[in-house]
Amino acid sequence: MLSFAKMRLMDRHLGSLLCGCFGLLNRLKRRPQLPQEEPLRLQKILVMKYFGMGSLILASPMVRALRQHYPDAHIDLLTIEQNRALSKILPVFDKVYAVDTKSLSSVLRTMLLALRRIRREKYDVVIDAEFFSRLSSLVSYFVRARYSVGFHLQEIWRGNFLTHPVHFNYYRHAILAFMALAKSLGVESADYELEPLVISSEIERSVRDKLQTMGIPPGQRVICVNVNTGPLSPERRWPEQSFAKLIASVLSEFPEVVVLLIGAPSELPLVAKMHSLVGSDNQGRVLNVAGKFSLPELCGLLSTSELLITNDSGPLHLAEALAVPTVSFFGPETPLLYGPTGDSHVVFYKGIYCSPCLNVHNQKKAPCNGNNVCMKLISPDEVFASTKMLLQGLRVSSPFRVTFDVSLKELLTDYHTPPSVSSAPEHVPVSVLSDK
Repeated sequence: MLSFAKMRLMDRHLGSLLCGCFGLLNRLKRRPQLPQEEPLRLQKILVMKYFGMGSLILASPMVRALRQHYPDAHIDLLTIEQNRALSKILPVFDKVYAVDTKSLSSVLRTMLLALRRIRREKYDVVIDAEFFSRLSSLVSYFVRARYSVGFHLQEIWRGNFLTHPVHFNYYRHAILAFMALAKSLGVESADYELEPLVISSEIERSVRDKLQTMGIPPGQRVICVNVNTGPLSPERRWPEQSFAKLIASVLSEFPEVVVLLIGAPSELPLVAKMHSLVGSDNQGRVLNVAGKFSLPELCGLLSTSELLITNDSGPLHLAEALAVPTVSFFGPETPLLYGPTGDSHVVFYKGIYCSPCLNVHNQKKAPCNGNNVCMKLISPDEVFASTKMLLQGLRVSSPFRVTFDVSLKELLTDYHTPPSVSSAPEHVPVSVLSDK
Protein backbone atom coordinates (compact mmCIF):
# COMPACT_ATOMS: atom_id res chain seq x y z
CA MET A 1 0.00 0.00 0.00
CA LEU A 2 1.37 3.40 -0.97
CA SER A 3 1.80 5.46 2.19
CA PHE A 4 0.16 8.84 2.45
CA ALA A 5 3.61 10.43 2.84
CA LYS A 6 4.72 8.97 -0.51
CA MET A 7 1.53 10.07 -2.24
CA ARG A 8 1.95 13.56 -0.79
CA LEU A 9 5.55 13.69 -2.03
CA MET A 10 4.47 12.54 -5.50
CA ASP A 11 1.76 15.17 -5.57
CA ARG A 12 4.13 17.94 -4.56
CA HIS A 13 6.86 17.24 -7.09
CA LEU A 14 5.38 15.16 -9.90
CA GLY A 15 2.03 16.91 -9.62
CA SER A 16 3.60 20.37 -9.90
CA LEU A 17 5.60 19.33 -12.97
CA LEU A 18 2.64 17.74 -14.74
CA CYS A 19 0.30 20.62 -13.91
CA GLY A 20 2.85 23.00 -15.40
CA CYS A 21 3.28 20.98 -18.59
CA PHE A 22 -0.39 20.31 -19.22
CA GLY A 23 -1.31 23.82 -18.07
CA LEU A 24 0.88 25.21 -20.85
CA LEU A 25 -0.64 22.78 -23.34
CA ASN A 26 -4.11 23.74 -22.14
CA ARG A 27 -3.34 27.40 -22.76
CA LEU A 28 -2.01 26.73 -26.26
CA LYS A 29 -4.92 24.46 -27.20
CA ARG A 30 -7.67 26.52 -25.63
CA ARG A 31 -11.09 25.28 -26.60
CA PRO A 32 -13.43 27.76 -28.28
CA GLN A 33 -15.66 29.63 -25.86
CA LEU A 34 -19.20 28.37 -25.59
CA PRO A 35 -22.17 30.47 -24.54
CA GLN A 36 -22.83 30.40 -20.79
CA GLU A 37 -26.03 28.52 -19.95
CA GLU A 38 -28.44 30.21 -17.54
CA PRO A 39 -29.42 28.15 -15.70
CA LEU A 40 -26.93 25.35 -16.22
CA ARG A 41 -28.41 22.14 -17.60
CA LEU A 42 -26.52 19.25 -16.04
CA GLN A 43 -27.35 15.61 -16.69
CA LYS A 44 -24.09 13.93 -15.64
CA ILE A 45 -22.05 15.09 -12.64
CA LEU A 46 -18.76 13.56 -11.49
CA VAL A 47 -17.49 14.27 -7.96
CA MET A 48 -13.84 13.53 -7.18
CA LYS A 49 -12.82 12.99 -3.54
CA TYR A 50 -9.97 10.65 -2.75
CA PHE A 51 -8.48 11.24 0.69
CA GLY A 52 -10.28 11.44 4.01
CA MET A 53 -13.26 9.21 4.71
CA GLY A 54 -14.58 11.91 7.02
CA SER A 55 -14.32 14.55 4.31
CA LEU A 56 -16.40 12.40 1.99
CA ILE A 57 -19.11 12.25 4.65
CA LEU A 58 -18.88 16.02 5.14
CA ALA A 59 -19.42 16.45 1.39
CA SER A 60 -22.78 14.64 1.56
CA PRO A 61 -24.85 17.84 2.09
CA MET A 62 -23.34 19.20 -1.13
CA VAL A 63 -24.29 16.03 -3.02
CA ARG A 64 -27.81 16.16 -1.59
CA ALA A 65 -28.16 19.80 -2.70
CA LEU A 66 -27.01 18.87 -6.21
CA ARG A 67 -29.50 15.99 -6.25
CA GLN A 68 -32.37 18.24 -5.23
CA HIS A 69 -31.45 20.90 -7.80
CA TYR A 70 -30.86 18.37 -10.59
CA PRO A 71 -33.24 15.50 -9.72
CA ASP A 72 -32.77 13.77 -13.09
CA ALA A 73 -28.97 13.97 -13.12
CA HIS A 74 -26.60 11.05 -12.58
CA ILE A 75 -24.12 11.91 -9.82
CA ASP A 76 -21.07 9.63 -9.71
CA LEU A 77 -17.93 9.45 -7.57
CA LEU A 78 -14.24 8.94 -8.36
CA THR A 79 -12.36 7.94 -5.20
CA ILE A 80 -9.84 5.43 -3.86
CA GLU A 81 -10.61 1.77 -3.26
CA GLN A 82 -10.61 2.20 0.53
CA ASN A 83 -13.73 4.37 0.25
CA ARG A 84 -15.78 1.94 -1.83
CA ALA A 85 -17.26 0.32 1.28
CA LEU A 86 -18.29 3.74 2.57
CA SER A 87 -20.21 4.44 -0.63
CA LYS A 88 -22.40 1.41 0.11
CA ILE A 89 -23.64 2.85 3.41
CA LEU A 90 -23.61 6.44 2.12
CA PRO A 91 -25.80 5.84 -0.95
CA VAL A 92 -25.75 9.33 -2.45
CA PHE A 93 -23.88 8.36 -5.63
CA ASP A 94 -25.22 6.44 -8.61
CA LYS A 95 -21.89 4.94 -9.64
CA VAL A 96 -18.45 4.69 -8.03
CA TYR A 97 -15.09 4.54 -9.80
CA ALA A 98 -12.26 3.44 -7.50
CA VAL A 99 -8.48 3.78 -7.79
CA ASP A 100 -6.31 1.08 -6.21
CA THR A 101 -3.47 2.60 -4.15
CA LYS A 102 -1.61 -0.64 -3.35
CA SER A 103 1.32 0.42 -5.51
CA LEU A 104 2.31 3.08 -8.03
CA SER A 105 1.65 0.68 -10.89
CA SER A 106 -1.83 -0.15 -9.57
CA VAL A 107 -2.61 3.56 -9.20
CA LEU A 108 -1.64 4.25 -12.81
CA ARG A 109 -3.41 1.18 -14.16
CA THR A 110 -6.71 1.68 -12.32
CA MET A 111 -6.73 5.45 -12.85
CA LEU A 112 -6.25 5.05 -16.60
CA LEU A 113 -8.99 2.41 -16.67
CA ALA A 114 -11.33 4.68 -14.70
CA LEU A 115 -10.57 7.66 -16.96
CA ARG A 116 -11.28 5.57 -20.01
CA ARG A 117 -14.72 4.67 -18.66
CA ILE A 118 -15.34 8.23 -17.46
CA ARG A 119 -14.49 9.78 -20.82
CA ARG A 120 -17.09 7.55 -22.47
CA GLU A 121 -19.78 8.96 -20.17
CA LYS A 122 -19.18 12.55 -21.38
CA TYR A 123 -19.83 14.26 -18.05
CA ASP A 124 -21.27 17.77 -18.07
CA VAL A 125 -19.31 18.82 -14.99
CA VAL A 126 -16.51 17.45 -12.82
CA ILE A 127 -16.33 18.68 -9.20
CA ASP A 128 -12.85 18.31 -7.72
CA ALA A 129 -13.50 18.26 -3.96
CA GLU A 130 -9.84 17.80 -2.99
CA PHE A 131 -8.41 20.74 -1.05
CA PHE A 132 -4.81 20.82 -2.22
CA SER A 133 -4.03 17.88 -4.53
CA ARG A 134 -2.34 18.88 -7.77
CA LEU A 135 -2.75 15.44 -9.33
CA SER A 136 -6.47 15.59 -8.60
CA SER A 137 -6.68 18.86 -10.50
CA LEU A 138 -4.84 17.22 -13.39
CA VAL A 139 -7.36 14.36 -13.41
CA SER A 140 -10.18 16.90 -13.73
CA TYR A 141 -8.46 18.14 -16.90
CA PHE A 142 -8.31 14.63 -18.37
CA VAL A 143 -12.01 14.04 -17.66
CA ARG A 144 -12.71 16.72 -20.31
CA ALA A 145 -16.08 17.69 -18.90
CA ARG A 146 -17.87 20.78 -20.18
CA TYR A 147 -17.45 22.48 -16.79
CA SER A 148 -14.84 21.90 -14.09
CA VAL A 149 -15.25 23.08 -10.48
CA GLY A 150 -12.64 23.04 -7.74
CA PHE A 151 -10.85 24.95 -5.00
CA HIS A 152 -8.43 27.72 -5.88
CA LEU A 153 -5.63 29.17 -3.76
CA GLN A 154 -2.88 31.48 -4.95
CA GLU A 155 -0.43 29.79 -2.56
CA ILE A 156 -0.87 26.33 -4.11
CA TRP A 157 -0.92 26.43 -7.88
CA ARG A 158 -2.92 23.52 -9.31
CA GLY A 159 -2.95 24.38 -12.99
CA ASN A 160 -5.37 26.42 -15.08
CA PHE A 161 -7.93 23.68 -15.65
CA LEU A 162 -10.97 25.03 -13.78
CA THR A 163 -13.85 26.83 -15.44
CA HIS A 164 -15.40 27.54 -12.01
CA PRO A 165 -12.60 28.09 -9.46
CA VAL A 166 -13.82 28.56 -5.87
CA HIS A 167 -11.77 30.25 -3.17
CA PHE A 168 -10.93 27.86 -0.34
CA ASN A 169 -11.48 29.53 3.02
CA TYR A 170 -9.72 27.58 5.76
CA TYR A 171 -11.55 29.59 8.42
CA ARG A 172 -14.87 28.02 7.43
CA HIS A 173 -16.21 24.54 8.11
CA ALA A 174 -15.53 21.91 5.44
CA ILE A 175 -19.28 21.44 4.91
CA LEU A 176 -19.53 25.09 3.89
CA ALA A 177 -16.51 24.79 1.61
CA PHE A 178 -18.12 21.88 -0.23
CA MET A 179 -21.41 23.79 -0.44
CA ALA A 180 -19.52 26.66 -2.07
CA LEU A 181 -18.55 24.29 -4.89
CA ALA A 182 -22.23 23.62 -5.52
CA LYS A 183 -22.99 27.34 -5.26
CA SER A 184 -20.63 28.06 -8.16
CA LEU A 185 -23.02 25.96 -10.28
CA GLY A 186 -26.05 27.91 -9.11
CA VAL A 187 -27.08 25.41 -6.41
CA GLU A 188 -28.06 26.92 -3.06
CA SER A 189 -29.10 25.15 0.14
CA ALA A 190 -29.16 25.88 3.86
CA ASP A 191 -29.44 22.18 4.76
CA TYR A 192 -26.09 21.30 6.33
CA GLU A 193 -27.13 18.05 8.00
CA LEU A 194 -24.97 15.06 7.16
CA GLU A 195 -26.65 12.43 5.04
CA PRO A 196 -27.70 9.54 7.33
CA LEU A 197 -25.77 6.31 6.88
CA VAL A 198 -27.80 3.26 5.90
CA ILE A 199 -27.26 0.16 8.07
CA SER A 200 -28.91 -2.94 6.62
CA SER A 201 -30.58 -5.61 8.75
CA GLU A 202 -27.90 -8.03 7.57
CA ILE A 203 -25.16 -5.77 8.96
CA GLU A 204 -27.06 -5.34 12.23
CA ARG A 205 -27.34 -9.12 12.58
CA SER A 206 -23.65 -9.62 11.81
CA VAL A 207 -22.65 -7.06 14.46
CA ARG A 208 -24.97 -8.61 17.02
CA ASP A 209 -23.55 -12.09 16.37
CA LYS A 210 -19.95 -10.89 16.66
CA LEU A 211 -20.66 -9.08 19.93
CA GLN A 212 -22.31 -12.16 21.40
CA THR A 213 -19.27 -14.21 20.40
CA MET A 214 -17.19 -11.73 22.41
CA GLY A 215 -19.47 -12.19 25.41
CA ILE A 216 -21.43 -8.97 24.95
CA PRO A 217 -25.18 -9.69 25.05
CA PRO A 218 -27.90 -7.47 23.54
CA GLY A 219 -28.70 -4.56 25.84
CA GLN A 220 -25.17 -4.33 27.26
CA ARG A 221 -24.05 -0.72 27.77
CA VAL A 222 -21.20 -0.16 25.31
CA ILE A 223 -19.01 2.82 24.46
CA CYS A 224 -16.47 2.90 21.65
CA VAL A 225 -13.04 4.50 21.89
CA ASN A 226 -10.90 5.42 18.88
CA VAL A 227 -7.25 6.20 19.68
CA ASN A 228 -6.27 6.38 16.00
CA THR A 229 -6.10 9.17 13.43
CA GLY A 230 -5.12 7.33 10.27
CA PRO A 231 -1.85 7.98 8.43
CA LEU A 232 -2.35 11.73 8.08
CA SER A 233 -0.81 13.84 10.87
CA PRO A 234 -0.45 11.50 13.88
CA GLU A 235 0.03 14.64 16.00
CA ARG A 236 -3.78 14.70 16.16
CA ARG A 237 -3.71 11.82 18.66
CA TRP A 238 -4.60 12.49 22.28
CA PRO A 239 -1.88 10.87 24.47
CA GLU A 240 -2.35 7.17 25.15
CA GLN A 241 -1.85 7.65 28.90
CA SER A 242 -4.69 10.19 28.88
CA PHE A 243 -6.96 7.70 27.14
CA ALA A 244 -5.98 5.03 29.69
CA LYS A 245 -6.78 7.29 32.65
CA LEU A 246 -10.12 8.31 31.13
CA ILE A 247 -11.11 4.69 30.47
CA ALA A 248 -10.20 3.71 34.05
CA SER A 249 -12.40 6.52 35.39
CA VAL A 250 -15.34 5.46 33.20
CA LEU A 251 -15.07 1.82 34.28
CA SER A 252 -14.87 2.79 37.94
CA GLU A 253 -17.90 5.09 37.80
CA PHE A 254 -20.01 2.87 35.51
CA PRO A 255 -19.45 -0.82 36.40
CA GLU A 256 -22.04 -1.94 33.83
CA VAL A 257 -20.21 -0.33 30.87
CA VAL A 258 -17.97 -2.21 28.44
CA VAL A 259 -15.38 -0.29 26.38
CA LEU A 260 -14.57 -1.34 22.81
CA LEU A 261 -11.29 -0.13 21.28
CA ILE A 262 -11.99 0.23 17.56
CA GLY A 263 -9.64 0.57 14.61
CA ALA A 264 -8.75 -0.63 11.13
CA PRO A 265 -6.56 -3.74 10.64
CA SER A 266 -3.55 -1.49 9.97
CA GLU A 267 -4.10 0.20 13.34
CA LEU A 268 -4.05 -3.02 15.34
CA PRO A 269 -0.54 -2.48 16.85
CA LEU A 270 -1.48 0.94 18.25
CA VAL A 271 -4.78 -0.36 19.62
CA ALA A 272 -3.04 -3.39 21.17
CA LYS A 273 -0.61 -1.05 22.93
CA MET A 274 -3.54 1.00 24.19
CA HIS A 275 -5.24 -2.15 25.48
CA SER A 276 -2.13 -3.07 27.46
CA LEU A 277 -2.19 0.31 29.22
CA VAL A 278 -5.65 -0.07 30.78
CA GLY A 279 -4.34 -2.53 33.37
CA SER A 280 -5.01 -6.21 33.95
CA ASP A 281 -7.91 -5.48 36.32
CA ASN A 282 -9.84 -3.67 33.58
CA GLN A 283 -8.88 -5.68 30.50
CA GLY A 284 -11.89 -7.95 30.89
CA ARG A 285 -14.17 -4.95 30.33
CA VAL A 286 -12.00 -3.34 27.65
CA LEU A 287 -11.97 -5.30 24.38
CA ASN A 288 -9.64 -4.76 21.45
CA VAL A 289 -11.89 -5.12 18.39
CA ALA A 290 -9.57 -3.42 15.87
CA GLY A 291 -9.78 -5.12 12.49
CA LYS A 292 -12.68 -7.37 13.53
CA PHE A 293 -15.42 -5.29 11.91
CA SER A 294 -15.71 -4.17 8.30
CA LEU A 295 -16.52 -0.51 7.69
CA PRO A 296 -20.28 -1.16 7.34
CA GLU A 297 -20.11 -3.34 10.47
CA LEU A 298 -18.22 -0.59 12.31
CA CYS A 299 -21.12 1.74 11.54
CA GLY A 300 -23.49 -0.90 12.86
CA LEU A 301 -21.35 -1.17 16.00
CA LEU A 302 -21.32 2.60 16.49
CA SER A 303 -25.10 2.73 16.12
CA THR A 304 -25.43 0.36 19.10
CA SER A 305 -22.95 2.35 21.19
CA GLU A 306 -24.00 5.00 23.70
CA LEU A 307 -20.97 7.14 22.98
CA LEU A 308 -17.83 7.46 20.86
CA ILE A 309 -14.67 8.96 22.37
CA THR A 310 -12.31 9.77 19.54
CA ASN A 311 -9.51 11.78 18.04
CA ASP A 312 -10.17 13.99 15.03
CA SER A 313 -10.62 11.24 12.42
CA GLY A 314 -13.10 9.44 10.17
CA PRO A 315 -15.05 7.56 12.89
CA LEU A 316 -16.01 10.93 14.41
CA HIS A 317 -17.96 11.80 11.27
CA LEU A 318 -19.39 8.29 11.01
CA ALA A 319 -20.81 8.69 14.51
CA GLU A 320 -22.14 12.17 13.72
CA ALA A 321 -23.92 10.84 10.62
CA LEU A 322 -25.38 8.05 12.79
CA ALA A 323 -26.58 10.55 15.45
CA VAL A 324 -24.33 8.92 18.08
CA PRO A 325 -23.04 11.30 20.81
CA THR A 326 -19.30 11.96 20.67
CA VAL A 327 -16.43 13.33 22.72
CA SER A 328 -13.62 14.47 20.42
CA PHE A 329 -10.19 16.05 20.65
CA PHE A 330 -8.72 18.72 18.37
CA GLY A 331 -5.40 20.55 18.42
CA PRO A 332 -3.25 20.51 15.26
CA GLU A 333 -6.49 20.79 13.29
CA THR A 334 -9.20 23.29 14.13
CA PRO A 335 -12.76 22.15 14.89
CA LEU A 336 -13.88 25.20 12.92
CA LEU A 337 -13.10 23.11 9.84
CA TYR A 338 -13.95 19.56 10.86
CA GLY A 339 -15.72 19.65 14.22
CA PRO A 340 -19.13 18.00 14.73
CA THR A 341 -22.18 20.18 15.26
CA GLY A 342 -25.13 19.77 17.59
CA ASP A 343 -25.83 19.47 21.31
CA SER A 344 -24.85 15.79 21.59
CA HIS A 345 -21.21 16.40 20.67
CA VAL A 346 -18.52 17.61 23.07
CA VAL A 347 -15.38 19.09 21.50
CA PHE A 348 -12.13 19.72 23.39
CA TYR A 349 -9.76 22.24 21.86
CA LYS A 350 -7.23 24.40 23.71
CA GLY A 351 -6.37 26.78 20.88
CA ILE A 352 -2.86 27.65 22.08
CA TYR A 353 -0.65 29.97 20.02
CA CYS A 354 0.67 27.32 17.62
CA SER A 355 -2.74 25.70 17.17
CA PRO A 356 -4.09 25.08 14.61
CA CYS A 357 -1.00 24.31 12.55
CA LEU A 358 -2.37 22.05 9.80
CA ASN A 359 -3.55 23.67 6.60
CA VAL A 360 -3.40 23.37 2.83
CA HIS A 361 -0.18 25.41 2.74
CA ASN A 362 1.88 22.82 4.63
CA GLN A 363 -0.11 19.88 3.25
CA LYS A 364 -1.25 18.88 6.74
CA LYS A 365 2.26 18.46 8.16
CA ALA A 366 2.63 19.60 11.79
CA PRO A 367 5.79 21.60 12.64
CA CYS A 368 6.08 20.13 16.16
CA ASN A 369 7.15 16.69 14.86
CA GLY A 370 5.13 14.79 17.44
CA ASN A 371 5.41 17.13 20.43
CA ASN A 372 1.70 17.93 20.31
CA VAL A 373 1.41 20.17 23.37
CA CYS A 374 -2.04 21.26 22.21
CA MET A 375 -3.31 17.70 22.76
CA LYS A 376 -1.35 17.05 25.95
CA LEU A 377 -3.01 20.06 27.61
CA ILE A 378 -6.44 18.39 27.39
CA SER A 379 -6.90 16.90 30.86
CA PRO A 380 -8.43 13.42 31.36
CA ASP A 381 -10.30 14.80 34.38
CA GLU A 382 -12.11 17.50 32.40
CA VAL A 383 -12.91 14.99 29.66
CA PHE A 384 -14.30 12.54 32.21
CA ALA A 385 -16.55 15.23 33.70
CA SER A 386 -18.27 15.68 30.32
CA THR A 387 -18.24 11.95 29.54
CA LYS A 388 -19.92 11.20 32.87
CA MET A 389 -22.72 13.65 32.14
CA LEU A 390 -23.29 12.18 28.67
CA LEU A 391 -23.49 8.64 30.08
CA GLN A 392 -25.95 9.91 32.69
CA GLY A 393 -28.14 11.33 29.93
CA LEU A 394 -27.53 14.93 30.98
CA ARG A 395 -27.10 17.93 28.72
CA VAL A 396 -23.45 18.94 28.39
CA SER A 397 -22.05 22.31 27.44
CA SER A 398 -19.23 21.69 24.97
CA PRO A 399 -15.97 23.56 25.71
CA PHE A 400 -15.86 24.39 21.99
CA ARG A 401 -19.08 24.62 20.04
CA VAL A 402 -19.26 24.43 16.24
CA THR A 403 -22.25 26.21 14.72
CA PHE A 404 -23.31 27.70 11.41
CA ASP A 405 -24.41 31.08 12.69
CA VAL A 406 -24.79 33.08 9.49
CA SER A 407 -27.68 33.20 7.07
CA LEU A 408 -27.60 31.59 3.65
CA LYS A 409 -27.51 34.97 1.93
CA GLU A 410 -24.46 36.03 3.93
CA LEU A 411 -22.79 32.65 3.74
CA LEU A 412 -22.66 31.93 0.02
CA THR A 413 -22.07 35.05 -2.00
CA ASP A 414 -20.45 35.29 -5.42
CA TYR A 415 -18.35 38.41 -5.73
CA HIS A 416 -17.81 37.72 -9.41
CA THR A 417 -19.65 36.11 -12.27
CA PRO A 418 -18.27 32.61 -12.94
CA PRO A 419 -15.83 32.54 -15.86
CA SER A 420 -16.75 31.24 -19.28
CA VAL A 421 -16.92 27.53 -19.98
CA SER A 422 -13.64 27.52 -21.86
CA SER A 423 -10.39 26.69 -20.11
CA ALA A 424 -9.63 29.11 -17.30
CA PRO A 425 -7.77 32.25 -18.42
CA GLU A 426 -4.59 33.48 -16.82
CA HIS A 427 -6.42 35.86 -14.47
CA VAL A 428 -9.73 34.32 -13.52
CA PRO A 429 -12.53 35.59 -11.26
CA VAL A 430 -13.06 33.36 -8.27
CA SER A 431 -16.26 32.46 -6.43
CA VAL A 432 -15.75 33.18 -2.74
CA LEU A 433 -17.35 32.69 0.64
CA SER A 434 -18.19 35.87 2.47
CA ASP A 435 -19.69 36.97 5.76
CA LYS A 436 -20.02 40.57 4.65
